[in-house]
Amino acid sequence: MRIRLSWFDANRLPIAWFLLLRFPRKFITAVAGIVFATVLILSQLGLRAALFDSSISIFKNLNADLVVINKSSIGSLSLLPFQNSRLKIFDRYPEVAHTAPIRYSFVRWRFNDADEVRPAIMVGYDPRIPTFNQEDIFDQQSRLLLPGRILFDELSRKEFGPRKSKFKSQQPDLAFVNYQRVRVAGFVRIGVSFSYDACFLTSLPTFEAISYDIPGRVEIGLVKLNPGIDAEVFLTQIKNDIPEDVRVFRKQDFLEFEKQYWDQSKPIGFVFFFNSVLGFIVGLTIFYQILYTDVVNQLPAFSMMLALAHTQLRLRLIVFQESFYLAAIGYPVGVLLCSGVFQVINASTGLDVKITISRAIICFLVIVLMSTCSALMAMLKLDDANPIEVFE
Repeated sequence: MRIRLSWFDANRLPIAWFLLLRFPRKFITAVAGIVFATVLILSQLGLRAALFDSSISIFKNLNADLVVINKSSIGSLSLLPFQNSRLKIFDRYPEVAHTAPIRYSFVRWRFNDADEVRPAIMVGYDPRIPTFNQEDIFDQQSRLLLPGRILFDELSRKEFGPRKSKFKSQQPDLAFVNYQRVRVAGFVRIGVSFSYDACFLTSLPTFEAISYDIPGRVEIGLVKLNPGIDAEVFLTQIKNDIPEDVRVFRKQDFLEFEKQYWDQSKPIGFVFFFNSVLGFIVGLTIFYQILYTDVVNQLPAFSMMLALAHTQLRLRLIVFQESFYLAAIGYPVGVLLCSGVFQVINASTGLDVKITISRAIICFLVIVLMSTCSALMAMLKLDDANPIEVFE
């Protein structure tokens, strides 16, 4: 007998679909399980990516080919200062266009009409040097040449603003940083992260005045090479001249260094991964229970099909089709629901959490794997189907 393995046949009833609809409550429960697993897996993938992206929001637009930090620094939460003379060493190489020091510190922040003091990140640099590639920063950094001026990140959490409308109305916008008064000279777009809720840029003299720090120290050093100079080759040539108390990265390597800090040194990266695995296990369990119960309830029907010359392969294909139908229905519903969840998260936290094509594909492959594993386990019960029982 010829076995037709097409999933849809105009000349016969789609048995797998009919079996699913025979028990509507179980069908809805199975779809809900797929939706739950999809939302949980996608949300963890999105939040984990947002963790890594936000951790480098300040650094990704640095105008540099090489980044210098203290050798003992392990991430942005623990950037230790080093002497600026270490950075000046690079100025003697003809391959170097310029160097730029950056100060980086947590400070106490309060707008003049707010009651609470909140932690924020203060970034100090020389406005006369093109330190950032970001256009809105470059266009306004000359305002930082005046003492006590800052460029405030308009993407900071709402507890720190909003202030842009007041700034446009020409009203003086004052704030207190470490209890010293500063004035907002403009707004830029940088973004929050898991380590801070607000940040602002200022000049090196203002930074040192606010932090009561002595001049001549720096947390991050930038090295900009002349056009056509390969950063990796240059690093290899000068490796013996690099002081032992600093580390030098290519810019992309420094960004990866910061991401690895959050992925390996902080438990939050593992938590997101564990929740993704948990979503897979929960979805797999629900999926399997629904399919297994359906096979048990349909054993008399499957036995009848065997008596009518259907094969075990045909029965297993029906179970597999059921799992595919459930995944095909539950996955898009889960994606739509997750997009709504991400909108709420973005509005509440300021984090840029989104569904990308790559994450959607990864999630879909995980759901397909989950449905396939569930179907394979549920198929084992088909061995109990006995056509002889139909005639007893």
